Amino acid sequence: MSERVYAGLRPEERVSRRRELLLDAGLELFAERGWSGSTVQDICRAAGLSPRYFYEVFESREALFLSVTRRIADEVEATVLASLTRSDDPRVRATAVLNSIDRYFASDPRTIRVALMESLATEQFRAERRALLATFSSLGARLMRSLRDPAPDSAAARRRLQLSAAVLTGGLVEELIAWEGGSRGPRPRGSRLTDLYTSRPPPTSPMNSATRRARSPSTSRRRTRCGRWSRSRNSRSADST
Repeated sequence: MSERVYAGLRPEERVSRRRELLLDAGLELFAERGWSGSTVQDICRAAGLSPRYFYEVFESREALFLSVTRRIADEVEATVLASLTRSDDPRVRATAVLNSIDRYFASDPRTIRVALMESLATEQFRAERRALLATFSSLGARLMRSLRDPAPDSAAARRRLQLSAAVLTGGLVEELIAWEGGSRGPRPRGSRLTDLYTSRPPPTSPMNSATRRARSPSTSRRRTRCGRWSRSRNSRSADST
């Protein structure tokens, strides 16, 4: 017995179509009204579907939100893979990857609000957010490793590099959030991000104890007081003689 075709779609195609409609509506409403301000009724109304179709695809509003954030993560991954270039210059490759991420989020700021901001609403969402940021951090560490000459080979150097990548990823996320909120200037660009991922901290020279004492304001004051006391004592000795 053949499957019933309705509006040119088989049953599994209709379910898939409804799922995409609900994901699109979820992205729109979660970004516009926030997690707490979006109900299943609102989402179904925006998708043009009845609630029975919602529960045919998703068991809860939480399940829809997680599916929306996972779709964003999958799209970012696909964007990065599509940006990979065969260039022999690691800086060119890194800039291409970071530019692709920049363009992805800039093309739809709703993804920033949902994946990076509304995802703080519950512990379950925060776990998903941490997984997403860990993916970004891992990508950043790989980019940094390819850009460093020589590449870090010791376990301690690799740990420092991973920590640097995590810190930079956190900074990038905060910049994206600030840009989406309109509280700062231009969004981060691939070339500037590449500069951040390739920058090294300035070398620090050891400072001996004499230099530290000379630079210490409290030491200087003590020395001045002692100097005045010594001169006063010497003057009293001279007068008594």
